[in-house]
Amino acid sequence: MHSDKPVSMDTYANNEGVLKGSAKTFGNLIETSKNLPTTSSELGTILLSVNEIKKRAHDLRKKAKPKGDHTRAHYLLAGSGLAIQDVELSLNNLKSRQLIEHNVTNRETDGDLDTYLRTKKDENILSSIEQSLTSAAKDFDNFVNQTFNLDWEQRKDEVRENFGIILKKRRGNDYGKDSLPHPDYPSWGKSGRGILDGDSRLNVNENFATRTKFERYAKIINGFNNARQSGYEFSLAKEISETFSSSAEQAGRQLPEAWSIIEHAQNSTDVVMSSRTFLEKQFLNYVDNLYKKNLNEGLPTNVNKVKSFIDYKLKNPNNTWKYGNLTIVNGVPIWAFIFYLLRAGLTKEALEVAIANKLSFKKVEQSFLTYFKAYATSKDQRLPNEFVSRLHTEYNQHIKNALDGDPFRLAVYKIVGRCDLTRKNISSITLSIEDWLWFHFMLIKQDVSDDDPVYEKYDLKDFQTIVTSYGISRFSSTYLHVLLLSGLYELAVQHATSINEIDAVHLAIALAYHKKLNISHYKSEHDSNLLSEEDGRFEINFAKLLGNYTKSFKFSDPRIAVEYLILIALNGNKDQIEVCHESLRELVLETKEFTILLGKVNRDGSRIPGVIEERHSLLFLSDEQDFLHRITEQAARRADEDGRVFDSLLLYQLADEYDIVIRIVNKLLSDLLSNTDLNQPLLNLDDNNETSPVLIAKKLINVYVNNMEISRKVSSKNKETCLLLLKVVDIRRSFYSQNWQEALSKVEDIDVIPFIDEVSSRRKAQEFSSLSPEIAKNIPNLLIITMTCVSNIVAQLNQSEYHSASKDQQIRALRRLAKSCMIYAGMIQYKMPRETYSVLINLEVHL
Repeated sequence: MHSDKPVSMDTYANNEGVLKGSAKTFGNLIETSKNLPTTSSELGTILLSVNEIKKRAHDLRKKAKPKGDHTRAHYLLAGSGLAIQDVELSLNNLKSRQLIEHNVTNRETDGDLDTYLRTKKDENILSSIEQSLTSAAKDFDNFVNQTFNLDWEQRKDEVRENFGIILKKRRGNDYGKDSLPHPDYPSWGKSGRGILDGDSRLNVNENFATRTKFERYAKIINGFNNARQSGYEFSLAKEISETFSSSAEQAGRQLPEAWSIIEHAQNSTDVVMSSRTFLEKQFLNYVDNLYKKNLNEGLPTNVNKVKSFIDYKLKNPNNTWKYGNLTIVNGVPIWAFIFYLLRAGLTKEALEVAIANKLSFKKVEQSFLTYFKAYATSKDQRLPNEFVSRLHTEYNQHIKNALDGDPFRLAVYKIVGRCDLTRKNISSITLSIEDWLWFHFMLIKQDVSDDDPVYEKYDLKDFQTIVTSYGISRFSSTYLHVLLLSGLYELAVQHATSINEIDAVHLAIALAYHKKLNISHYKSEHDSNLLSEEDGRFEINFAKLLGNYTKSFKFSDPRIAVEYLILIALNGNKDQIEVCHESLRELVLETKEFTILLGKVNRDGSRIPGVIEERHSLLFLSDEQDFLHRITEQAARRADEDGRVFDSLLLYQLADEYDIVIRIVNKLLSDLLSNTDLNQPLLNLDDNNETSPVLIAKKLINVYVNNMEISRKVSSKNKETCLLLLKVVDIRRSFYSQNWQEALSKVEDIDVIPFIDEVSSRRKAQEFSSLSPEIAKNIPNLLIITMTCVSNIVAQLNQSEYHSASKDQQIRALRRLAKSCMIYAGMIQYKMPRETYSVLINLEVHL
């Protein structure tokens, strides 16, 4: 027992001096303690309460050696610079000071049980917080070590791949673990072979005129695809020609005539015959228009129109003939007359003119009528073999080198007998480019055989060689027409690209549709050649042409982009079909216009198809659903990787991956519940069915549960998780409204928090690891909600003026519930955020 006798002032003074010496000693000790291990070491921290120090000191005193034996202390303090005697003196002084303070305050703490219990509880709280902090620090260190222990060479390769740098994959036994991507799926960061990433700089939205042309063409292509899908005829060339016939932009350009050539040749497989008849009709139209401007006497027959043209073409202004050695019969140059009738395709009329004027033929020309009649009446307008050698003999002896010969007679003989093919031009007659083309087509023989003499061999390929050797410098603004009429369609497309890329693309589409184009295999976007030559024939990279064009509007007009990309498979070639499908995948992944391209899902779960599905019959699909599923699933994975959760939800629904949909929704809902402050509402006024996880979950679970076909595709665990999370939403709503009793009842209903006793707490703690991550993530908030509800209900009961046994019983029950929760929380505290346990302890303190 301490004495109650007052302490004198002298005693205070004496003790004050002693304390100053002790303070200096302990100051040195504190300074030396800086050499002890810090909190960053593996030894942990030293944080003991005063009572704990007192208890341990008492235990040490019991085990201490006799007084004066400070051997171990000497070892401990050897490096501190302190004498053990000074430390002992300081400890004795500290005892004296403690004794003085006890006498002054007149308190006996050893017997103060309440103070001890309160202190013990504070120590437990501090200890829990310290353990949480230490555990969190260690967890963080482990996380950093695991996360950033990277293979930097692998990371470098991934980065290079993401930027499109091609890497040579390690195969076989290089490392034993390398795996190649599935060939059906584009690699991460890329969308395939880059069909839509060409080198074209075209921008269809550059100006009003370009945009207008683009839209007019797009309308035609849409109608073209509609016709193909419905199975009715559609003349693409005619439609385009008529659409742009009145366009000011097309006036004076090569394209209108080009479309007329294609339209004329669309159903013909004979280039020579088709081009020849086109040129003949073109010439006859010209003659007809000229006749209308210069009306002459007589009936407007074709013969009279050609006669009028000759007067216009071959006469000088002074009414003399331009050629002095023409054979004139009744005021008409007879051989020129026959020549231009043939030029207009009027072979029958030319024969009639020859017969009517046979008496005017010279002696050396008398047999010509026989040859010409045989020629004009033959099926293919070819001179029969029995007359060929005779005509050639007469030509070589009398016609070829005649000094005063009619140049048109020479031309007619060459046409009828295909004479002297070593010299295919008639230098003495001025011919237009169209006349020159027609003349060569008249000389070409398609069925050349090995038995034919070399000097009589002249086929289409020979003529094409002449055209390409001349090039654009010889034909100038008519080069496109010459290429088309010569059957050099690939060169025509390439040349048209230099004139106008939009027109060239549609020229190629029309030619491909009519099977006029040789189409090459598409390799990659790095293959910059639009035109190539393979085995002596030109080929056009049709997929690249369409890909380049589509690139310019794939973001602004994805629906129209589909209309063009499906044309890659226009000819049904297997390689082109594959490229077409790949281009559509690229379009989906790059534009992310999933609703337009792939469709959407109605409120009742039904699907509305996108434009790709609407055009499925034009895609040559062996399995439509498999293609759509694959393209949709790939897009869904890409959206998921990019963090576009709502896009991935739509796409997984379109791909019928309903279990994945529910799993994503559960994660969204769980994140919302766990990350939203308990004092904040889960739903805002501006939330809608497309962005709110709560509303999305309600809508989907309603559809999936009620639709048996869909429900079978969703795992029961994911459905149960979703339903439970929606119940947690209801709990949060009641909690936010401060309906404590209602919220507590709802927590009890979901049966994830122990409400009974310590046994249930242990059982629930054991079951914690088997909970889905989405539910486990929300256990901390549910514990806080439960403890908060209990705390508020107990407070309300305590504030009540009525006292009864049932009230006391209710309070005890609530405290038992709180105790169960705290036992449960203590068992799983390291699986919860570190602040959760502290919050729970604070709530328990106020019960």
